[in-house]
Amino acid sequence: MTMKTSCSVFARNAAIWCAALLLTACQHVSKSIKDTFNTRPEEPFFSANRESVARFVADEDALARAEQQLRELPQYRSRSINLYADIHFYDDGRIAAKLQHPENMDYVDAYTYRQGKWSGPHPVQLSARERLSDKMIALDSVPFRTAAAVIRNYNEKAAAIEGARQANHVYLIIHSGLTRWYPNRIDGARELWQISFRRDGSVTSFERL
Repeated sequence: MTMKTSCSVFARNAAIWCAALLLTACQHVSKSIKDTFNTRPEEPFFSANRESVARFVADEDALARAEQQLRELPQYRSRSINLYADIHFYDDGRIAAKLQHPENMDYVDAYTYRQGKWSGPHPVQLSARERLSDKMIALDSVPFRTAAAVIRNYNEKAAAIEGARQANHVYLIIHSGLTRWYPNRIDGARELWQISFRRDGSVTSFERL
């Protein structure tokens, strides 16, 4: 085989190899994009029927009923209830909460309220370095109806800002003995505002960023 023929074969093989590599890369990127846009959040943060319980978060009576049902669970009847880390309220009728175990104070369980009923408990894995007291508050200090005050105050402010969207999900974060309600920002078409709430859901500050 001549030097010219050898170079030609090498060039042809290199071109085939590069084309195969490029095709594989393109397929991988295409799959990644498809997976990204087709992935659905895991429960309890996804509902196939978003209109099942319209305006649940703003309904103080519905929230109070959900809280009463939680207090009437056999394991918590006649016991105090402590919230751990966070609690989420969704407009389709769901609540996702983590609670201190009613008997073993070093344990935490997850509960989900859906379609008017509580499911759980599901054990929550905790680190040996976790200080539960830093992320724990009594349910008595944050009744569920507080979520209605938060979303009402948030949406009233959002309604006055051009291009801002109404909220349909509020949640409380508990950390280092402090509580903070979210969402805490309002994005308008021309302005960005920050809003802060007291534990009872009233507005403590509202300022443009």
